[in-house]
This record gives sequence, C-alpha cells and structure tokens, in this order.
Amino acid sequence: MTFKASSPAKARLATLAAIGVIYPVAALGAALCATTMFSGSAYAAEAPAAVVQMAKADAQPVSFQKKTYALKGSVTVEQRGDRTVIVFSDDFKTKSGPDLKVFLSKHDVASATGDNATTNAVRLGVLQSNKGAQEYILPEGVNLADFNSVLVHCEAFSKLWGGADVS
Repeated sequence: MTFKASSPAKARLATLAAIGVIYPVAALGAALCATTMFSGSAYAAEAPAAVVQMAKADAQPVSFQKKTYALKGSVTVEQRGDRTVIVFSDDFKTKSGPDLKVFLSKHDVASATGDNATTNAVRLGVLQSNKGAQEYILPEGVNLADFNSVLVHCEAFSKLWGGADVS
C-alpha cells in the first residue's frame, strides 16, 4: 500500500519510529503484517504482539463540539499495549487561551459548562498546541468507561472551549 501524506503525518510516523511504537521494515523482516511507504522508507503498520501492540482498528474519530469557542478536528481513542491514548487529529484547531487544559469529564459535552467541567474530571495535561495533532495518555488506573467526554477548558477563567463525547 502506497499513498502520499502531509508533512504532519510524516513527522508523526518519524516520531513513532523514533520512540519504538512502529518499526522500520528492515527491523521486522518476515514478521511484518503490513507496510506504508513514505519517500522510499517502509514502516510497519502492525508488528508481532510480542514487539508492540498497536491501536484498535475500530477506533472511530469523534468531532469536537463548540461551547465557548470553535474547535475544529476530531478525537480518537487508541489502545496501545496497556496504555489508552487520546489522539487529536492533524486538523485540530482552536483559539489560543491563557490556561488551556485537556480533561476527561463525567459530563457529556452538551451538559458540561465552565463551572462543572473539572468536577470529578481527570486532567490529562496542558493543551500542547492550539493546532495540529497531539496525544494525551490516560493515567494508570483511569478507566475511560467511567467518563463521557474529552474537554478543552481554560482553568484560570473557568471557560469551556468545547470537547468531544467519547462514550
């Protein structure tokens, strides 16, 4: 399978290869299940379970919903080995803010507000950028099934930018 990808996609593959999440074809040899070609370099899209367990194939992207400010793009939940990762799409974009953080919330986006967004929520981290792909790893012991949405929230001013329902 060969296809063209944007620079962010190539950068993401290079990063995944550098940290050992995917492996150059030469490193996997006959154990390779599938490959993707970028500028003459082949990368394993799936490797033996003993080497690495990749994301679930059935993960479906969920679009962001606006609350205070528009959010473009989508969220995908991926299982990588024993880690659950929240992945913002390459086309993610929102207005910048002074104290934006990403939370897992028990509220769905429709019922979440700036005042209740962080109640019984898990902070996944500071928003890495107001545009582009980014990833947030769920802390150990956190069960995604206990939450309904991923929210982008300005903690300093209790303003909910928006979010995506993940349940």
